[in-house]
Amino acid sequence: MDAKTILKKLDRIEGLPTLPAIAMEVNQMLLDYDTSINKLSKILVNDQAMVSKILKLVNSAFFGFRGKISSISHAIVVLGFNTIRNAVVSVSIIDAFSSEEIFDGFDITEFWKHSVAVAVTSKHLAEKSKIHSADDCFIGGLLHDIGKVILIQYFKELFQKVCLSVKVNNQSFYEAEKSEIPVDHTQIGGHLAKKWQLPAGLVDAIRYHHDVRPSVNDLNLLMIIHVADIIVNTHGADSKAKLKLSDIHPDAVKVLRGQLGTVSDWYPEVSLEIESACKFFLEK
Repeated sequence: MDAKTILKKLDRIEGLPTLPAIAMEVNQMLLDYDTSINKLSKILVNDQAMVSKILKLVNSAFFGFRGKISSISHAIVVLGFNTIRNAVVSVSIIDAFSSEEIFDGFDITEFWKHSVAVAVTSKHLAEKSKIHSADDCFIGGLLHDIGKVILIQYFKELFQKVCLSVKVNNQSFYEAEKSEIPVDHTQIGGHLAKKWQLPAGLVDAIRYHHDVRPSVNDLNLLMIIHVADIIVNTHGADSKAKLKLSDIHPDAVKVLRGQLGTVSDWYPEVSLEIESACKFFLEK
């Protein structure tokens, strides 16, 4: 099978998870600048499970607000429209792709731990560099590897072929994909994000986080996700490991030089935030 055939097959899979109706509706509503807090609140209260999770999120250590927030309208005021949208999308997607039964033999919890780590690191880079919205960078980091779970769930033979190459040839997962199969997780993830009608910049960040292209819809978002992934892969396994700037796209090095030069100073604190986020997003 070539890449086009695989992506067409993906379109025909009936059981392929879609964004829940609530996430799609919120996503569409927030593209409209006339959407009010009251209108958004009315949509969200139709899904009490989602309301419960958002209130739990806003009151969690991840945000660290002092007073308890008990209504969804107050949560929208405190968090802002963009954060609410990203929270709804994040919770929806993690719920859709977390069944250990579906991902037999693949540690889905470890997958999400890495994704949350990249999300939190992306958020930090955005806040410190001030080159992009931290909320968008969080969700970009969370979803950057979503194509991997599609690969393991619907194209298991291809996934196993890649894993074997990783072990035998001591390659990264992405390098093994490039040498062993006609389509990689970034292509699958980008294709899926487009089907979910996510913003074009986010689709590109998922599609090109290993292969930065200046022509994308949102270069700053892409560079942050690209750098965050490399930082987590380097420091997540060994806090004393040295970051190789040669692994990072030159444009990203130039824009994020200040943050890259001090990673060993700030990453330990970010690691604590990663732990807090994992407790919220991944607890059963």
